[in-house]
Amino acid sequence: MKFNLVLAGALVATMMSTNAWARSEGRDHHKNDEIALESHFSPKKMKELNLTEEQKDKLKAIREAAKAEKQKCREDMRTARKAFKEALRSNASKEAVTAAYQSMLEKKQQLSKTRLETLLSARDVLTEEQRAKLFSHGSKGSEE
Repeated sequence: MKFNLVLAGALVATMMSTNAWARSEGRDHHKNDEIALESHFSPKKMKELNLTEEQKDKLKAIREAAKAEKQKCREDMRTARKAFKEALRSNASKEAVTAAYQSMLEKKQQLSKTRLETLLSARDVLTEEQRAKLFSHGSKGSEE
């Protein structure tokens, strides 16, 4: 009896945290991950860097290449989240629910990794002076 109560409590806690994460997915909460990554490359900040045409072209190519990959990661994440929710609602075993949850987390981590790789590629296009200017002023969450 106590085991069933503990298990039910754990499932409710997991569902609540998963529902909160899922609700925030469509909002700007995921932007918190992007503050250190993609917000540095806003159009306003790019204008301040006086980019050459070659740099603009390279950055555009990087954005375009990453766009499809990030979209695929987001779709994979949605699919994994749906599978997790279905496993949680069904009579799936604890192991199956845990595996579905782990898969969902892995998809989210892959999206974050893709964002980081895009940032690093874009950063490589900039000169040292441009990098210093981009990452030094007005960066929220900056440790410097």
